[in-house]
Amino acid sequence: MSDDTQQQDLATQIKNYHRSGEFDKALEISNRVLKSDPPDLEVYDSRWELIAEMFSEEDAKKRIVPEIETLLRTQSETPELLYTACWGYKRLPGRAKNVPNSLFDKMLQYPKTKLYLSALLGLAQRNEGTDQEWHYYQRLVNECTVSDGPSSWYMMAYEKMLKLAEQDRALASDDYIDELIDGLLNAHLFMCRETQQFLGWAYIEAVERRLKFSNRLDKALETLERAEIRLGEKEEQTWLIENNNGSVEGVHKDFSRLRAEIHLRQERWREAYDGLLANAPDFLKSLSARFGEGSLNYFYMLGRSAEGIGEWETARCHYADAHFAVPLFPSFGPRKSPHAEARAGLERVYHQMARGETTDTFAAFLKDTEAEYRLREATDREKIRQKLIADRVNKKAPDFRLATLEGETYTLSEMLGKVVLLDVGASWCGPCNIVMPEVKTVYKHFCESDEVVVLGINDGEAPQKVREFLNQHQPLWPVLLDPHRQVLQTYQIKAFPCFILIDKGGNWQYSFNSSNLMNGQPLIWMIEALLSD
Repeated sequence: MSDDTQQQDLATQIKNYHRSGEFDKALEISNRVLKSDPPDLEVYDSRWELIAEMFSEEDAKKRIVPEIETLLRTQSETPELLYTACWGYKRLPGRAKNVPNSLFDKMLQYPKTKLYLSALLGLAQRNEGTDQEWHYYQRLVNECTVSDGPSSWYMMAYEKMLKLAEQDRALASDDYIDELIDGLLNAHLFMCRETQQFLGWAYIEAVERRLKFSNRLDKALETLERAEIRLGEKEEQTWLIENNNGSVEGVHKDFSRLRAEIHLRQERWREAYDGLLANAPDFLKSLSARFGEGSLNYFYMLGRSAEGIGEWETARCHYADAHFAVPLFPSFGPRKSPHAEARAGLERVYHQMARGETTDTFAAFLKDTEAEYRLREATDREKIRQKLIADRVNKKAPDFRLATLEGETYTLSEMLGKVVLLDVGASWCGPCNIVMPEVKTVYKHFCESDEVVVLGINDGEAPQKVREFLNQHQPLWPVLLDPHRQVLQTYQIKAFPCFILIDKGGNWQYSFNSSNLMNGQPLIWMIEALLSD
C-alpha cells in the first residue's frame, strides 16, 4: 500500500471513529499525523476538529495552536496549508477572532481564489464594528465573482450587507440597496442551479428583501413574474418536488401572498385584501403558525387592507388578532412588531366607527375588542390542541440503554407504566439551547407526578461538550450520552430539537420537531393526552 493510500485511510479512520463516538480511538490514530512527512492536511483538519470537540477551550487551544504554528514554520506556505491553518484556528471558540492578522495577510496574496474569499469573510466576521464588517463584505462582492469560491459564501456576503444596511440605513443608498438585492438574487440562483435546488426560493428571498426595504416594488413584481414563468418549466417542478419536497400549488400560493403584500405597500387596498384573504396560511396548523411573528404580521396586513377599503369591523377583528396575541416566545421580552402598528390601526378604526354616534372611550373599545379576541383565541387553541393530540405515531418504541456522565444507566424498557418525554439534541444546536427554559416549564408542570419521566439525549458529542452544556443550562432531568447516535437512527430524527413521547405501554406516540413551545404548551398537551389514556 502506498503512503498516500495509508494517509487517506488514516483520515477516513479518524472520521469514522469520530462519527461513531469513539473519540479516544480517533485521537490515538490522529497522533500518527504528527510524524508524517509530508504532512497530510486533511488528517490535520480532522484531528483539530476532533480535539476542539473533545477538550475544553483552554486545553484545545494548547494542543491545536502549537501544531498550526509548527506547520507554518516548517512547511512551504502553499494555499492549501494556509487554508488548513486558518480553519484550524476557526475550530476554536471565537472562530475568526483566533486567526492572526499575519495569516490573513498571507491569504490575501491569492486574489480571486477560495483562499482570498475565506480571508475576507474571516476579517468581516471578527465583529470589529459595522463599518469594518461592511468594508470586508463590500470588498468581497466587488473583487470576486460567484465562481471564485463556494457560491454560498458569495451569497452570504450579500445577505450580511443587506442585514447591516437594515440596521444602519446610512450605509447604503436606495440605488445601492437595489444593486445588492440583484446581486443576492443572481448569487442565489447560481447556487440553486449548482445544486439543482428549486429556484423559486431565490426569487422569493429577493422579493422579501425588497419588501423589507420598500425598494423598487415594481422590480419585485417583475421578479414574481419571472418566478411564475420558471415554475411552469418541467425542470423547476422536478427540482421543487423531488429535491425540495415542495408542491407547485403551495408555491403558487406563496407567490400570490407576496404579490398581495406588494399591493398593500402600493396602497392598492382591494387587490391587497382579496389576495391576502384568498392565500392566507393555515393559521390553525400549529401554535407557531397561529402565534408566530410572520402570522401576526399577516393579521396586521389584513387589518390594514380592510381599513383601506373602509371595512371597519373586519379591520378591527384582524388588528385585534395581531395586537392581543400572546408572543410566541414570552420569555424573550416584549415583541416590538407588529403590536405598535396594530394598536395604532385599532385607534384609527375606533375613530371611524365612532363618527356620528355616541360611543364609549377608546379604552372601553379596546377592552371589548380584547374580550372578543380572547374568545377566538381560546377556540383556536382548542382546535390546534385537538389536531395535535390526534396525530399519533403509534409504534412500539425502540429500546435503548444509555448512561449519564456519572455512569448512571437508564433503559427505556424499564419505564413501562410511565409516560416518557425524550428531549433529543446537542450543545451545538442553537434552538436546543433557546428552548431549555420551556422544557424546564414542562418538567416543573409534571415534576410531582411519578407517572412522567423526562430524559435528555445528547446526540454523539464528546463528554467535555456535554459537561459544558450541563454547566451552562443546569437541566433538572438526567441527560444521557448517545455516542453511537442510536436514538437518532432508530427514531428517524431529521432535525433538532426533537421531542419523542412514549406512552405507558412503551409505544412511541408523538414526535415534535420544533423549538416553538410557548411555555411548553404543545408538550404539556401531549403528555396530558397520554396520561388520560
